[in-house]
Amino acid sequence: MEGKRRKDQWTPEDDEKLAEIVITAVQNGRTQLEAFAEAAEVLGRTKQACGFRWNKTLRQQYGQMLNSVRKRPKQLMRSHLKLALNSFDELTEAYNELELKYRELQTEHDKVLKWLQQGAIFIEQQQKQQQ
Repeated sequence: MEGKRRKDQWTPEDDEKLAEIVITAVQNGRTQLEAFAEAAEVLGRTKQACGFRWNKTLRQQYGQMLNSVRKRPKQLMRSHLKLALNSFDELTEAYNELELKYRELQTEHDKVLKWLQQGAIFIEQQQKQQQ
């Protein structure tokens, strides 16, 4: 007589999928609760059942891996933040240079307009004198 298996019994494949979802979620900066909700949809269980299975059984098995991936997002975030700050500094410097060039060009533009206006007035005066 074969042993009966409960309908809601966890299989090794279910455990592996739950662990994969939890570890991936934490590695990507999401919470375990979010992972349990995702696993519930994938495994056709409640998020409470996934959380209970993780905490009661799988955490012991995958705890060390979970702790190592928890450290990675912070390191990634630090490097991304450092890169963003460097990029911001570079953009600020480029913006300041562009603003300076813009002011120089605006000054030149104003000079050219003034010169053109003076030229137009001079031409009008020459035409009136010729008439």
